[in-house]
Amino acid sequence: MAKIVLENITHSYNKDVPAVEDVNMVFEDQTTNALLGPSGCGKTTILKIICGLLKPTKGKIYFDDEDVTGLPPEKRNVAIVFQFPVVYSMSVYDNLMFPLLNLKIPQEEKKKKVLEIAEMVGLSHVLNAHAPRLGPAEKQRVAIGRVLIREPKVFLFDEPLSSIEPEKKAVLKTEIKKIQRKLKQTTIYVTHDQTEALTFAEKVAIMDKGRLLQFDTVENIYNKPAAAFIGFFIGSPGMNIIDGKVKDGSIDFGDFVFKLPKTMKLPSGLSDVKLGIRPEHVEVSTVEKSGWYKFIVDAYEPAGKGFGIIHISTDHHDIKVRSEQMVDEYTPIWVNFPTQYIHIFDQNGMRVNV
Repeated sequence: MAKIVLENITHSYNKDVPAVEDVNMVFEDQTTNALLGPSGCGKTTILKIICGLLKPTKGKIYFDDEDVTGLPPEKRNVAIVFQFPVVYSMSVYDNLMFPLLNLKIPQEEKKKKVLEIAEMVGLSHVLNAHAPRLGPAEKQRVAIGRVLIREPKVFLFDEPLSSIEPEKKAVLKTEIKKIQRKLKQTTIYVTHDQTEALTFAEKVAIMDKGRLLQFDTVENIYNKPAAAFIGFFIGSPGMNIIDGKVKDGSIDFGDFVFKLPKTMKLPSGLSDVKLGIRPEHVEVSTVEKSGWYKFIVDAYEPAGKGFGIIHISTDHHDIKVRSEQMVDEYTPIWVNFPTQYIHIFDQNGMRVNV
């Protein structure tokens, strides 16, 4: 087991644009963590630096108190499972046995470990099968089992479910989480899928354009996003982000003016802002209400389970509302933004505490 510390990590594949820039993170021992972000945000680069496939252009990486920045992968005792499962052209049993072949332990002990791991990852019934003939989900189980049997300090997943059959993704994701809970290994899971990250990890690191925007609990990521990008990226649909200008204790959004309550104090000198509110927190009414904003419904999208998404398009904004009310297109609707659910970001999209 190990605590992983990233200290001022920067890496460039060319001199002009860094793939990751000044990243600082601590993955505590025995915890489950996720690196989440769109393609090209730098999350796989971070994973390669942790396992030793890349040496950062700048910065240090520590396992506990040991500086491993210059150590090759084979000296870090790290296991990685890639997006596309790698299996050897042999039986499932022999695949699992392979990492143990050079260990100086009795053959019976090796056999016992293989059977234990096979049971843990759900392969006991296919031990004699030729591994390359298995489906993608079973091949990934073989790959996971083969790295687990090594008993690594750190367990890394790089988009492990991307190539798995859709009907088997949920099952395998749940089993990976069960394995981590049982073994209590420090685990880092790289994905672009927010559902995978938020259901798997205790803490999630959100990355964009090579920078770490927030590394926090799932609850804080959702309820207190550190950047407008996070609010919009997390959620289905994501947070509404509305651009406006601060004027005399109000925010002018062009189509409407939001009067700031006395309890909400913006920093002096702040002029251009972004207001964020999640679709499920927007209040709507089909009858006029005093102080609420009148809009016209642009579209209504049934979302199942008694909910729908109301789309409101104006000259300046697109606003989404998640509501139990079914409404007709092109009809008037009155909207309210409850103060307790409002988030304010500056013109650069960074959270402003109010």
